[in-house]
Amino acid sequence: MVTGRREYYCETLSRMIRKETVSHYEETDLSKFEEFRDMLEELFPKLFEVCEKHRFQNGTALLWKGDDPGREPVLFMNHHDVVEATGEWKYAPFSGICAEGKLWGRGTLDDKGGLWAMLQAGEELAEEGFSPSGDIWFISTSTEETTGEGAAEIAENALSLVVYHTNSATERMVIFSRRKIFCWFPEYGNSERRGLSLLKSKDG
Repeated sequence: MVTGRREYYCETLSRMIRKETVSHYEETDLSKFEEFRDMLEELFPKLFEVCEKHRFQNGTALLWKGDDPGREPVLFMNHHDVVEATGEWKYAPFSGICAEGKLWGRGTLDDKGGLWAMLQAGEELAEEGFSPSGDIWFISTSTEETTGEGAAEIAENALSLVVYHTNSATERMVIFSRRKIFCWFPEYGNSERRGLSLLKSKDG
């Protein structure tokens, strides 16, 4: 049983890290990604309760409907696939261990840490009874490290937007042109081996 917000956050993200979601080109068995998305519903139940859920082959999208349909929507985007954990690691890359004041593992920075942050923020707002004025989208894909098909699939089927995406050695770009939404994903490379620092919270 964890006590305190810091410990709760660590355990939640640790579970996400421990679920290995390495993506490969020409992936045929997608069950681990489906299992990961099922786990997200378990970890963030209030957010999933207030949102419309859209599941796709290569990703998932949540829509939190706003009170004013005339307002422009807000989109938060991350991905839940990771690259292979090669080389030497101080702690096992999929252990998700909390040690030395840090959380260790593949995906802590790229990009399950960001995914956890946006979903946890939404979860706490939902618990507080927050009602957004405009629509809020939460999107996560499982092909960012490979083909980028997940972003295009969600854009075409859930967002009804025109999507352009590129892959290079240094960045990931997604542009939803109709709403003029631009997202840039830097590559963190080997920095995950140094661990993700755990922030202190008011209640420890």
